[in-house]
Amino acid sequence: MVDILIFVYENFFASGIYPAHTVLQNRLFAAGFEEAEVEETLAWLEDIDQIGQPDHGSALTHSVSQRCLDPSEYERIGSQGWGFLAFLENNQILSPRQREWILAGVMTLDEPEVDLERLKLIVLMVLWRQGHPLDALLVEELIHYQDWMLQ
Repeated sequence: MVDILIFVYENFFASGIYPAHTVLQNRLFAAGFEEAEVEETLAWLEDIDQIGQPDHGSALTHSVSQRCLDPSEYERIGSQGWGFLAFLENNQILSPRQREWILAGVMTLDEPEVDLERLKLIVLMVLWRQGHPLDALLVEELIHYQDWMLQ
């Protein structure tokens, strides 16, 4: 799934346009990705879209409460990932609602652990799917994993 997310980022992010589901699906098949992996990734992206619906988590829009991770969440992202999300939220880059979208997206992945570089990719994808303009410094930090992607 991560390979497909990287492909989507590399091919569509710069244009600022997220393609329609069928267009993206056809491009992924043409790029040689397997059908099962494409379907899984597209379903994950659709789940992110559902999480982003206006009625989901509306109480979190202006929340000032502190969030504690469930043990399964902590096991998935670890202290480094949680620290990164807390940093983004404390600096008002992420709202509590966006943080929850990201955590929900991470928890739907079929991976026991998500390292910081993958978490950054997920943050980028979730923010991009929301359609909000992204700060250039934030994008630079989130895509700093390019050396990792090329390995």
